[in-house]
Amino acid sequence: MMIEFPADFLSMLPLPEEEKTKFVHSLNEPSLTSIRKNPLKNITLPEGNPVSWSRYGSYLQQRPVFTLDPLFHAGAYYVQEASSMFVEQVIMQLSLNEKPIRILDACASPGGKTTHLLSLLHQESLVVANESIRSRQQALIHNVCKWGYNNVVVTQTDVSRFASLGEYFDVILCDAPCSGEGLFRKDEQAVKLWSKENVMHCALRQQRIVNDLWPSLKTGGLLIYSTCTYNEEENEKNISRFASEPDATCIKLNIENFTGVEERIKGNTITYRFFPHKTQGEGFTVCVLRKNNSEGKSILNRSNKIEEAEANIRKQAADYIKNTDESYFFMHQQSVRFFPLSLKRDLALLTGMNITHAGTAIATIKGKDWIPSAEIALSTALKADFNTEEVDRETALRLLKGDTQLNTAHPEGYILVTYQQLPLMFVKKTGRRINNLYPREWYIRMKLEQ
Repeated sequence: MMIEFPADFLSMLPLPEEEKTKFVHSLNEPSLTSIRKNPLKNITLPEGNPVSWSRYGSYLQQRPVFTLDPLFHAGAYYVQEASSMFVEQVIMQLSLNEKPIRILDACASPGGKTTHLLSLLHQESLVVANESIRSRQQALIHNVCKWGYNNVVVTQTDVSRFASLGEYFDVILCDAPCSGEGLFRKDEQAVKLWSKENVMHCALRQQRIVNDLWPSLKTGGLLIYSTCTYNEEENEKNISRFASEPDATCIKLNIENFTGVEERIKGNTITYRFFPHKTQGEGFTVCVLRKNNSEGKSILNRSNKIEEAEANIRKQAADYIKNTDESYFFMHQQSVRFFPLSLKRDLALLTGMNITHAGTAIATIKGKDWIPSAEIALSTALKADFNTEEVDRETALRLLKGDTQLNTAHPEGYILVTYQQLPLMFVKKTGRRINNLYPREWYIRMKLEQ
């Protein structure tokens, strides 16, 4: 059945009339499935054609049930739309990966671009992933934990509060909430909800978000602005305002090796556009703006206190992680967590931004007992010095669903469960009983294959 599109949508579509027929036809074809590999989790993934603009991205020949793949839960890969992986070209072409930077993913949930940035940037970079909507926090934190990197802070705040940090960030990524036109092929409901009025509402909200973020960007810093829409109201017209009013300059990228990606230069704007009848991916628009001179100030001398872990706790934490000399250990409630030592000051500074997750939890301390965290099991910093039980797919899925049945010859104590040598979780063996330490909120909810 052919999808019918609103007349206003087609009239606002920035394509020549002769191309609109091809565009509409492409949206009535099946969408492609693409994934992005985690470079720090050594695993062989299903073969697929590479995404030309991402070293870690690939298209799958068919879409599997990802929930029933233990490697998905282990953070071996992220399911991400291919067009949005083009942010990688901004990072690489502008050499943002060559030294530590501070970067804000301002509208981060569910975590696709956050995990991508973690894979690309210098390991001592600070990645702040903000999601203002509380109901979207759990998905973001879960995906960050699965990815297994330590240099990330998740916050839940209105973006206007970042202005209190002064000119703090080197880069801000604003994948702005939008009217969702690029989702039409995947979500027919998005077509039904589309209206010209909503487009204008989204454009105004995007202006507010960028204006609120601008004071926290350093002079000379970069704003990466993107949407999954086609219309110019949410893209070129907004970008023209950003380039004029806050005083910014659009940055040109090299796209000669990426067939179908369009560079559009219009007035003071340079945008890069993805249309499904031209590229293997959904609708996406991205622009890079450099902040010119401003009168903003840095307030990096301000600091708050973090409850630092005692020496004996830091010493015991060394049993769990590598490179303890480069880590900062702190307490949150009854849990000991670690974070890059070089970013200790930043962590204290960000406490006013309503931090919901920072670094990686090693363990919860109950008396003299250390109960290892699900986060450390998935961390790329985890030491290999544990009793390990390699399981098959069926057993892995049962455990991920909360099951407590595991045949193991290991003695009593904590056991690291792995699948294809990739850590999944800790369990505790007590006598003949197994305690599953996987978080209940992460359990697989769907029925397993028989």
